[in-house]
Amino acid sequence: MTDITRDIHLFVSIARIDASLSADRIALQRLPGEIAGIDKAVAGLDAAEKKAHDDLEEKKKQRRDVEKRLREHEEHLKKIRGQTSLVKTNEEYTAMLKEVSTLEATISDEEEQLLILMDAIDESEKETRGHADTLKAERAAKLAEKARLEGEIKNLEGEAQRLGVEKPKLLKEISPTLAKRYERLAAHRDMAVTRVEDEHCGACHQQIPPQLAVEVRKNDQFITCPACGRILVHYAD
Repeated sequence: MTDITRDIHLFVSIARIDASLSADRIALQRLPGEIAGIDKAVAGLDAAEKKAHDDLEEKKKQRRDVEKRLREHEEHLKKIRGQTSLVKTNEEYTAMLKEVSTLEATISDEEEQLLILMDAIDESEKETRGHADTLKAERAAKLAEKARLEGEIKNLEGEAQRLGVEKPKLLKEISPTLAKRYERLAAHRDMAVTRVEDEHCGACHQQIPPQLAVEVRKNDQFITCPACGRILVHYAD
């Protein structure tokens, strides 16, 4: 293997590393947003569960309030009826009958309200029980996905660190002249070496002459992209 062929093969390794690092950076930029989306979804599930619980508790409070008023009105009605013998005039008797009639109507309304609330509470409790397992499963699934993404971030960070250490070692093995050319390119490019993909530069995506693409595939010459100046190499996935 000639020195230039050896250098080109080292550049292939560097191109693979740069491509991996680029993909890792993109993923590391994307994944936190996905995790934030999961956190938001979990918060939504928690909010839905809390709302259902709060709505149920509000109905129970309303029922207790109605039951309290109902007891008070029933006791008051009982008290009034017990005072019938104390009435001395027709006016007092008429007033008492009117109050009794008003209380009876109020008690009837409260009894109806109580029945409606009890039915609503029963329905809410059934719905809450029915949704509990679903919400629990959805929350568990989302938290598991969050854990997976967090693990992916950790793996990507570890891989990026490993590749970042490996790359300088490869550069030291490249001929000084070509290494300097690489460094000059790297100072102004996110990646200084890339592969040819379907007769296009893998970095700037500009089409390159077909014959030049053929030469690149040989991996035995130092060839740069006519458009962006990056070093061109060939390798398969």
